[in-house]
Amino acid sequence: MRQRGSHRAGTFSAIKAAGIRLIYEHGYEAMTLRMLARAVGLESGSLYYHIKDKQDFLFRLLKEIIEGNLAALDERLADVADPEDQMRALISFFVANQWEKKEEAFIISSEVRSLTPENYRVISALSESFLGRVKEIICRGVAAGKFHVKNATVAALAVGDILSGPARWYYPKELLVREEIMEMITDMIFQLLGAAPQIVRPAAHPKRTEAAPVSSSSEPAAEVGPKAGPVGFPARHLLAR
Repeated sequence: MRQRGSHRAGTFSAIKAAGIRLIYEHGYEAMTLRMLARAVGLESGSLYYHIKDKQDFLFRLLKEIIEGNLAALDERLADVADPEDQMRALISFFVANQWEKKEEAFIISSEVRSLTPENYRVISALSESFLGRVKEIICRGVAAGKFHVKNATVAALAVGDILSGPARWYYPKELLVREEIMEMITDMIFQLLGAAPQIVRPAAHPKRTEAAPVSSSSEPAAEVGPKAGPVGFPARHLLAR
């Protein structure tokens, strides 16, 4: 027998999935509840059985995503004792998460600004709990003599900023593959923390020597436009979102 509320929960999961796609494609402001209802096959009025309003939906969406990420991160770190290994696990988790859940990562990065002050404070507290985990790893690394930073709080903020970056600018078809991004970010963070990353790098491929093209014209080369970002936005626009 179906448990009471199970159908409602299943419907909200469908609404959540559709909302993630619509907000990613159109942005929170442009997405309407009519669009959301149509995407899951509901009448507009029936949508209010599952959510209070558009702001309530965004808040619940962001809260569930972030809480899920924190729970998954805690599970990943549970059996790791060494602070350097913990930091590597944390970096791997967030880079992979932004690769595999690009839409969710982009929404978290770009739509927190659309929350009401009250809802923003709740989501901000969840972000603080993540930074607390980062700071704890850094402090343990400093105590073990593996990390060398003057201020663990500032270092944690810097690490969080580096890890949140790919959600704003990474576009798989235009930039590096995931392993290369992971390696570069790990290098940056471990240098920031004053520790050697000790990454096993693949053998370098022989470099090809190509002759420089000879131009018969004195006209300056045409300016190359910005790389395309998610949903076709230029990367420079994403940095300002």
